Amino acid sequence: MITVKSREFELMDQYSIHAVDSAVASTPEAAETMADGMGYPVAVKIQSPGVHKTDIGGIRLNVGKENIKQAFNDVIENAKKAGVSYQGCIIQKMAKQGLEIIVGIKQDSQFGPVILFGMGGVYTEILKDFSLRVCPITEQDAMEMVDELKSHSIFTARGKVYDKTEIVNLLMKINNIAMKEKIKELDLNPVFLYPKGGDEAYSVVDVRLID
Repeated sequence: MITVKSREFELMDQYSIHAVDSAVASTPEAAETMADGMGYPVAVKIQSPGVHKTDIGGIRLNVGKENIKQAFNDVIENAKKAGVSYQGCIIQKMAKQGLEIIVGIKQDSQFGPVILFGMGGVYTEILKDFSLRVCPITEQDAMEMVDELKSHSIFTARGKVYDKTEIVNLLMKINNIAMKEKIKELDLNPVFLYPKGGDEAYSVVDVRLID
């Protein structure tokens, strides 16, 4: 079966940004086939660019084979109720939990593209701990963004050391997107960071894109 990635995750591939395996399904049967190939559990997310999926009930996590079709139908139904357009559902392998960060781009009317880095997931709104730079940035700028966080010590706390070089590399790749692509907004949230010594330094779990 040929699988199609969403525009958001195609962009991650294009810039060699590590993201969780995902594909877009247009029917419950296609969702089941894709999930069978990925292995359970999976996440089912509405494919609707620019929409905050959780706000409309457009996401189901830890879905097993016994309820994959129902999860697909539930997410589609919630999108219809919310009145948003959609192109099916993203079927995504559940990611190993890690330290959550957010990386994003937003077009400022005065300065142009601005890049954001901060603590992600539920911590985005609670802690409001982030740093900003006007693009383009240098590697030194990116390192300073990491060190500017009030919670920056968490990257070396409790014996779990995270690879700051990989965080800087990720920020530089997002900077390249900001400078080369005509997009209004891009949010990678959450991105799971993993301690040094793992299979990868990070994995992008969710992407919101506004062209």
